[in-house]
Amino acid sequence: MNPAPVRIRRSAPAKFIATNGRGAEITIGRSQDGADFSPVELLMAALGACATLSADHVISRRLGEDAPIDMEVTAEKDIEADRLTSVKTAFDLDLSSLSAADQATLVKLVTRAVERTCTVSHTVEPGTPVTLTV
Repeated sequence: MNPAPVRIRRSAPAKFIATNGRGAEITIGRSQDGADFSPVELLMAALGACATLSADHVISRRLGEDAPIDMEVTAEKDIEADRLTSVKTAFDLDLSSLSAADQATLVKLVTRAVERTCTVSHTVEPGTPVTLTV
């Protein structure tokens, strides 16, 4: 099943609002113009959110339903090519309640879950054609 369209509308000069079919909204702008998410930050957030959602069940099952699941996403940018050259997603989990063996098992399970079910990284990693119509 294809995802529902996301609509983008201009709300002010260099400010936009993205709305999904369920009515959720997020503001988008240039990084130098304020607190809105930039398009690159949205891409980074999408990669991190996809990884955390993909691993949520595995982590919760081993650390508890209320366990904090934190993620940091960093990126490197080639200014001349105007593109990201790498993105790193890093879970920040408190594994202190697990034995060393259980920690290693959880790392493998989280990695497998993300590699198997993260649509965003499946899309970005091999490169995806983007078509522009005006």
